Amino acid sequence: MAFRNSIFQEPAMIEKTRLRGLDLITSVIFFLLAIYILIGAMGMPLKDSYAGVDSVWYVSPALLPIIIGIAMLLLSTAIFTNALKDGGWSALLLIISESKNKKFLSDANMRYAGVLVPLIAMVYINITRIDFFITVVLYLIFTISVFHIDDLLIMRKMVYLYTGEMLFLLFLAVFGLDIKLKAFFPYALDILAIAFIVSIIAVLVVLCKKEGNPVYWKKLKQALLMSFLTPLFIVPLFRFMLRVPLPVEGVVVNAMSALYYVFR
Repeated sequence: MAFRNSIFQEPAMIEKTRLRGLDLITSVIFFLLAIYILIGAMGMPLKDSYAGVDSVWYVSPALLPIIIGIAMLLLSTAIFTNALKDGGWSALLLIISESKNKKFLSDANMRYAGVLVPLIAMVYINITRIDFFITVVLYLIFTISVFHIDDLLIMRKMVYLYTGEMLFLLFLAVFGLDIKLKAFFPYALDILAIAFIVSIIAVLVVLCKKEGNPVYWKKLKQALLMSFLTPLFIVPLFRFMLRVPLPVEGVVVNAMSALYYVFR
């Protein structure tokens, strides 16, 4: 019985060791992103004066990116430390030696893309152009759903879809078309991002239905719930309680503001 158990446990142990090597790469990427966010945040005033009134630090626009940057810094450091303790360095060297024979669109690279594409798109494209609430939902609805369902086929198809959508937003930004759209209609990019969210949900529903696994349905519902509940908590907290101006206050945040001052 002991021999039989070892047969089934050995591949799992090998896979766990390989994951520690991948954790090293991921932690370094997140660490560098955290440093970049903190450098940008430190360029914002923590205190300022508006119309003769001095503001305090907790209403500074730098507060939110500082919190996000510090959280990413601590998380990446913890991941890096744990990975080193679990043999991550030797696993990383093994992964590098094996990567020469792997395909570019391998399952492992799809997982990397599933982490990096939405994060990079949120930081460099969406957060400065699209309503903050919608930006967070667009990020979470992909990352939570894909990794919670944890199906390689679904992940691959969703990475293709999400990358295509983010490339379209990048195309608009590079050629200045996003500015023209917002000049024509202030909430044009917000509406476009909402359409992307709807398309992501629709494709996820179709893929889960095609797989026919009831567990996938349960995981999808949980992922969708968390994707919307998170910004529903974060946005009112920072905007109305801490009085922190959000990067972009578009159609959803402005609607929240209208409701807040109506019932205040």
